[in-house]
Amino acid sequence: MRVLLPQLGSQLADEYEAVLQQYFEGIGEAALEHAYELGRRALADGLGVLDMARLHHAALLKVSPPRLSREESLRIGEKLLIETLTPYEMTHRGFRESYAALEVSEERYRDLFENANDIVFAADLEGHLTSINRTGERLIGYARHEILSTHFSLIVAPECLETVRQACEATIRSKEEGRGYELEIVTKDGRRLSVEVKARLIHEQGIPVGVQGIARDITERKQTEHALRRLNTRLEEEATRIAHALHDEAGQMLASVYLAVAEVASELPAAAGERLKRISALLDQVTEQLRHLSHELRPIILDDLGLVPALEFLAQGIARRSGLVISIESSIDDRLPSHIETALYRILQEALTNVSRHAQATRACITLERNLRVVRSSIRDDGAGLDLTKQFPRVGSCGLGVIGIRERLTAIGGTLSITSGIGEGTTLEVTIPIALAASAEKGSRR
Repeated sequence: MRVLLPQLGSQLADEYEAVLQQYFEGIGEAALEHAYELGRRALADGLGVLDMARLHHAALLKVSPPRLSREESLRIGEKLLIETLTPYEMTHRGFRESYAALEVSEERYRDLFENANDIVFAADLEGHLTSINRTGERLIGYARHEILSTHFSLIVAPECLETVRQACEATIRSKEEGRGYELEIVTKDGRRLSVEVKARLIHEQGIPVGVQGIARDITERKQTEHALRRLNTRLEEEATRIAHALHDEAGQMLASVYLAVAEVASELPAAAGERLKRISALLDQVTEQLRHLSHELRPIILDDLGLVPALEFLAQGIARRSGLVISIESSIDDRLPSHIETALYRILQEALTNVSRHAQATRACITLERNLRVVRSSIRDDGAGLDLTKQFPRVGSCGLGVIGIRERLTAIGGTLSITSGIGEGTTLEVTIPIALAASAEKGSRR
């Protein structure tokens, strides 16, 4: 269990007790401002929400509220605690805003990237390069006469050779433009570049004679994705730590308070016992708020039971607050990899929040399915719908909620599709390739 640093804790405790006493005595705004500043200082010095909860609990035990009942003292003290925790809430929102800023930065990079010159190449059906442009020469480092007529294995990283062979075979078999794939090439001076390749067959008199393709340098994008994966991993780990602390430590503290109240009630007349029941009701509210906060940070049920039970719990809470009727249809019987469960939970959490707030819907349905290659999920509502050409007038433009969803999917190689029309509701579909997501998860742990 983490405790306050002795010197800092003593100073804060004294100040907090004094502010609480002032607030009980009716010094309103001045005490609240002081409490807010105490919260800022505590946050800057690395104290957490639990530290502040302990501080508040200790102050309540020491401060003597003038002519106030226990119930009134708890209610008034709660207002001061909320003001002290306001800097923590603002910091949490700052994390979300930083996500949005990072996505905007990535969009700017993508615009520049799309306009950059790419490697254009051609090869015969045996894999020998027959042409390459100047951008290819510049990026790879070989002069044209050094690379022409050589096999592609000269520049493709050894572990990517099988990927290239399979892609070439698939292109020849389908006789159409092949799907894009990623690989690493090795430059003349030994550097490695990540590239995204798309190729098509070259025909002469209807007969395939070679392959022509474009390779786009995505080294910076891969580094950005790797940074996003690491950032997501760190934030989820921190959210998990805080959620467990709220659930376990704060829950134990409240249980102790319950026992203390029950003990006092047993020694008091019936009339006084009724007042203690009201205090117990307030404690019930505090417990429910902590439980809700813990679930929002990191649903423990997701770790213990998996995605579907966690979504059912989430749906119950949103349905209770909004009146939205939410159904979940899943053909997934076993557990998914933890990073996929986390990503899907956060995506569907954001989507359900958007539906309950903006869609003017009465019903929403979540579906989940998987096969050996991908996990698919959709959320469909019967709301007012959107005119996507007006809502998202240009490619890549979207609201903060969709930005967060795209950011999570980008980090694990997933895709997003939105279908909607005025008066027709909205359907959001997510596809996550299991192999790419597993690769991304390994990369985030490096």
